[in-house]
Amino acid sequence: MNSNMANSSKRARYAGHGPRYQRGVMGMAGVATAATVVIVLGFFVAYQFVDPAPPRVITMATGPDGGAYQQYGQQFASYLAREGITVELQKSSGSVDNLQSLQSENGVDIAFLQGGLSSEVEGDTIVALGSLYFEPLWVFVDSDAAIAAISDMAGKRLAVGAEGSGTRPAVRKLLGAHGIDESTAEFLGLEPLDIPAAFADEQLDAAFIIGAPESQLVRQLVTDKGMRLLGLENADAYVRLYPYVSKVTLPAGVLDLKQEIPASDVTTVALTAMLVARHDLHPALVDLLLVAATNIHGGHSMLADRGTFPTPNYIDLPLSDEADRHFRHGSPFLMLYLPFWAATAIDRLWVMLLPLIGLAIPLVKLVPAAYQWRIRRRLLRMYSDLERLDPNFNPVAGDDDVTQRLDSLAELDNRSLFTSVPREYKDDVYKLRRDIDLVRRQLKGGGAASADLA
Repeated sequence: MNSNMANSSKRARYAGHGPRYQRGVMGMAGVATAATVVIVLGFFVAYQFVDPAPPRVITMATGPDGGAYQQYGQQFASYLAREGITVELQKSSGSVDNLQSLQSENGVDIAFLQGGLSSEVEGDTIVALGSLYFEPLWVFVDSDAAIAAISDMAGKRLAVGAEGSGTRPAVRKLLGAHGIDESTAEFLGLEPLDIPAAFADEQLDAAFIIGAPESQLVRQLVTDKGMRLLGLENADAYVRLYPYVSKVTLPAGVLDLKQEIPASDVTTVALTAMLVARHDLHPALVDLLLVAATNIHGGHSMLADRGTFPTPNYIDLPLSDEADRHFRHGSPFLMLYLPFWAATAIDRLWVMLLPLIGLAIPLVKLVPAAYQWRIRRRLLRMYSDLERLDPNFNPVAGDDDVTQRLDSLAELDNRSLFTSVPREYKDDVYKLRRDIDLVRRQLKGGGAASADLA
């Protein structure tokens, strides 16, 4: 009976110390948790330096209805839509209008801009992403008009570009070099689509158009039998006077071989159409836009060989740092193999790898060492407790003292039950349990007698 009660009491004491036993088992988990907390804190600190994600919607200023800017804007919008970016196209009167939209407080993000307008830019708010293609200066004259050169246009009715277009300031500058201005000729600010009707109604003698050969208006006028495409005999002089223009030659038949348009080689000058942006455009979008530009404008054309565009050449605005890097080193590596959003997410979050690498490597070495240190510390602490219970070091004071020591030994025995321990400490654990059993036998066999002798 007494034996059963003693065993029940021992089991109760053993069960009562279960929580401490569980805490001992969780030693490795506690060390790992502390390491995880350190890494998470490192990530949190690093996240403060992560750039924001690119916007899902951007706005783009194009040009008037039927113009090349509008057509190319639609192609950019289609390309970026495949990458999850919505491009809202904003019709405009042309380059000057686009420049004003870019510089307004709540203006567009990107736009097409004709070269030669750098003097109109205020401060450093606008950057170039690159030039996209040549925009020739097309000079159409009525087939019956007595006009053989620009110098013959004094006193004539001239369409010099609509207000807000890039054509108007460029043409006014060119005509001014010949001494022709509003006092010596009639300047008309016709919208591009109104030019054919003005010629048909005999209200116009000549029209200046700056645009790509693919534009609908150019195609319409070059096939009109009542029109004549005028070459610029002073093209070399214009190139020297105006560094943003290039001399180009349209070979006979290049516009239409079947109808032999033009009938002979035509020499003119060309500006370049630039893709420009606000200086704070998200860097990742610069790469995506230039990839789109390569897809749209990088092929062979009437005026350029394959691979000529897009290019950092022929621009008269500062090139953005991201565009410069793109032209020097190409598309980011990740964008070559991953969708845009995946590539940008990894590119943005790479800085998060720094705490992982910087902390994980030493922690990989420290966690096992810290766990072993905790095991050794607990073993030393338990041996210190065992020494206080050992009658050889601390003589017993009586039966009650023996009983208390046996209770303490039961608790110590419970604490020594490691379920997981480093291999090099297993012998120490077994030795500790043998020593606990040895002290228990000493207390049960001779603890009281030792107390009497003491």
